[in-house]
Amino acid sequence: MTRFFDPHIHMYSRTTDDYEKMSIASIEVIVQPSFWLGAPRTSIGTFVDYWEHMISFETQRAKEFGIEHFTCISVNPKESVERPLALDALDIMIKENFLKRERVVALGEIGYNLINDLEEEVFLRQLEICKRENMLAMIHLPHHNKLEGMRRMEKIFESGNYDFSKILIDHNTEETIKRTLEMDAWAGLSVYPITKLSPDRVIKIVNKYGSDRIMVNSAADWGVSDPLSVPLTAREMRKNSCKKEDIEKVTFYNAYEFYKQSEKFTWKP
Repeated sequence: MTRFFDPHIHMYSRTTDDYEKMSIASIEVIVQPSFWLGAPRTSIGTFVDYWEHMISFETQRAKEFGIEHFTCISVNPKESVERPLALDALDIMIKENFLKRERVVALGEIGYNLINDLEEEVFLRQLEICKRENMLAMIHLPHHNKLEGMRRMEKIFESGNYDFSKILIDHNTEETIKRTLEMDAWAGLSVYPITKLSPDRVIKIVNKYGSDRIMVNSAADWGVSDPLSVPLTAREMRKNSCKKEDIEKVTFYNAYEFYKQSEKFTWKP
């Protein structure tokens, strides 16, 4: 039986029709990381309401279509430059115990967007929270100038004691995948029309580097994106005679192996 796991999708910005299509396409499990609202936040309450919406409403909405829904909580890189709002949001995230809530399986997305010191301050604070709380981390590579983002991230990792088995570095491309895998971190490949990877590019990456610790996601959000990217990539891999084991690993089992490290990832295949 074919089954799929989308380990990074922003259902806050998707319609109920998307859940219907995903369910029919055999997407059984999804993880929704924290995103930006599409416009600047004006108060700390918008973070609280958003996190609560993902944990409560989206979990129930997914369940109605037979899809298991889990979340990652964070101050997203795109929203981490606002002061004092971003730092206040981190405080309320801890104070209100959002990271301890049911189905919160990781802290993410964290990392870089524009690659500046304000983003890095929030990134570092959230990495320290991960270590302190023994949580999984989903790291966002910037959409532009990825190598500079990777370089700054590697410098941080050199100065601290990090468990890379609990770190997922997402939005990899051909220029970053080797370095991510050499760290022994998990690697996310976002299949996203126009601005990120195509299924063909994913196939070439998997053929070159193998399928270990690599997972495909849709990163579907406000932009031109497709919540069926994971099954569509599997189809293209089949058409290109990729090994069945590789297809299953990058579209289901690797994501499962990563997230099952969280005690709050309660679903079993």
